[in-house]
Amino acid sequence: MAESQLVCLEDGLMPAAVPESRPQFYYSEQHRAALEQLLTNGDGAFKSLLKEEKSQDFLSAREIKAITSTFVKYKQEEDDGGAAESKPKKQPTTDKREDSGSLRSTYWPQMSDTEVPPLDIGWPSSGLFKGVTRVSVYTHPPKESSPHIKEVVRKLIQESCKVVAIVMDLLTDLQILRDLFEASKRGVPVYIVLDELGAPHFLDMCSRMQVGVKDLQNVRTRTVKAVGLNLSSGRIPGNVQSKYMFIDGDKVMFGTYSFSWSSSRMDRNMITVMSGQVVDFYDNDFRELYAVSDKLDLFKEFHLSKPKTGTLSRAAVPKRPLAATSRFQVNLGDATRGDIKVPAHKYHNPKYLLALGQIPGPSTPLQDFLSTMQPPDPTEEPENPMEELENLPPAPSQTGKNSKKLKTPTKSKRSWWRRQKQDKTSEAVTEENTADEASKHTLTADDTSEAQDSGKKKKSTFRNIFKKNK
Repeated sequence: MAESQLVCLEDGLMPAAVPESRPQFYYSEQHRAALEQLLTNGDGAFKSLLKEEKSQDFLSAREIKAITSTFVKYKQEEDDGGAAESKPKKQPTTDKREDSGSLRSTYWPQMSDTEVPPLDIGWPSSGLFKGVTRVSVYTHPPKESSPHIKEVVRKLIQESCKVVAIVMDLLTDLQILRDLFEASKRGVPVYIVLDELGAPHFLDMCSRMQVGVKDLQNVRTRTVKAVGLNLSSGRIPGNVQSKYMFIDGDKVMFGTYSFSWSSSRMDRNMITVMSGQVVDFYDNDFRELYAVSDKLDLFKEFHLSKPKTGTLSRAAVPKRPLAATSRFQVNLGDATRGDIKVPAHKYHNPKYLLALGQIPGPSTPLQDFLSTMQPPDPTEEPENPMEELENLPPAPSQTGKNSKKLKTPTKSKRSWWRRQKQDKTSEAVTEENTADEASKHTLTADDTSEAQDSGKKKKSTFRNIFKKNK
């Protein structure tokens, strides 16, 4: 029902009449009465009523033909009078529930009492900032150095990776349908909301393509009605003229182009592709249309068995080369094959070699590395045991009061070690002195001649300086 009609149903509220000269003019009771005459008594009664009301004819010949051809009358069983005449009279009973069941419903909920259909196969997160709005416009026939509109649409579908949501009056283009089903096989959720009058044509093209279960696993299709106009005897349906496609949550394509062969070849059309923050408007609009739409079960229409719950078709991941960087990156299915080369683990980090006094370099075998970490042989005696004992740090247990003292050598042993050390140092000093004296006395003849020549040169230089001073 139109919003203006719902306003009239509210108690005690009668909107003021708006003249036709004002932009706010939308609904007229005279127009509604004229439509009633057109649908019940024909075109003559319609025009005569307009003359009596001194109103102009507001319908074109094409609109009159479309209204009279699409008008849908209410079913007779829904009418009280028709139901009373067709059905036999019941005997009066005392059960109030049977009496209330024959009454017409007067339930006008503020909100829908049915569950909202979920977007069960995935939907990108919204509410995030999507950047500056960018706009591109395409036409048919295309402008200079611009692709045609069908190419733009197919490229958007083929490059999608998160979601494809379509609101369309007519979806019958064979290539676009094939692109949508291929996207669903790749694991991209595909949502389609069609006009109720265009749904039969969509089903006809799908049956020609012989779609299967794999094609429909990630596809959800629903139909939506237009606003229409409700009258006392029936309803005038309308058409869904919204034509847009929502891609990956950050792009949208909208315009006059319908997804049909004739629209892309023979009609003049214009589409606009936008990205940025303005895309949130189309995100919300699609959710609203999806919530008020009716389910179109493609599995039931084509007599196919539904897959099990929770098993969605995903894109087949190609097998990667068997070489891996870790032992745990090998699939279980590939483990049975014999040509897998599993790399060895890193048993140590090279930076820890610095603590062991080694320079990190090319990796060495594990056995050689462990051999460097073995403790020294306890049977070997130290060269200077006294120095090692003096340089040892105190044990933690020695700081306590009740700690035991370490056993140290006696005074006699200390004096013996000191004498031995002094004897060794004195012997080393004497050996060095004798070596220096021997080297001084062992000069060759060449060395002496060189020394004499250098002495003569020095004497001559001193004589020359002395003469100049005089």
